[in-house]
Amino acid sequence: MTRAALSVYIYGLYLVTGIGVPFLLIPHFALGLFGLSAGDDMWIRFLGVYIAAMGGFYIVSVLTRTHIMFRWTVPPRYATAAFMCIMVALGKAGPALLFFAALDALTASITWVAIRADEAEQDPAQSRPQA
Repeated sequence: MTRAALSVYIYGLYLVTGIGVPFLLIPHFALGLFGLSAGDDMWIRFLGVYIAAMGGFYIVSVLTRTHIMFRWTVPPRYATAAFMCIMVALGKAGPALLFFAALDALTASITWVAIRADEAEQDPAQSRPQA
């Protein structure tokens, strides 16, 4: 498994087990850990199913070696992190949301660096200095 594949696989597992399943099964407890409220119970459970499904796509992309998907995951993860930061800055969400924003930005960065390292390893000419 390449470094990029491993990073996307771990992120997919995080989406399924760290966010999706808890939001689906124990939304008030999961959000309460970060000082957030679930609001309408149905919507947070819906979000849990949706996030778990999205995480499943990440995992399937690794298992089927759909390498282009690895690259496609990076910009939306940065955009999600930026959106969360904006919501906190506007006072629409508490500062606990910054933990998730940082996690998304960090994991997107790890995936991007891993993609670049995997590509350089496959094409040694790219990693040599140009004359």
